[in-house]
Amino acid sequence: MVESLRPTRGGFLRPFGCGWFIRQYLAGAGPEGSTKIDPAVGAPQVDICFEYKETLARVTARERAEKIISDKVLKGA
Repeated sequence: MVESLRPTRGGFLRPFGCGWFIRQYLAGAGPEGSTKIDPAVGAPQVDICFEYKETLARVTARERAEKIISDKVLKGA
């Protein structure tokens, strides 16, 4: 029997989209705690990629920790 390639529940979900992040980052907003830039100057692609990956890792870790704490509270631990 061949197993399905579908992800388990929440397998491919991300806390925010790449397009949203890039737009906010280039607007100088510094989304989700990333470095703020001057929108008039912009940023090289490598900086955008680095900031996206770092921010994604930080937000994912925070959300996983919140989920673990929430589960413990619901279980009464």
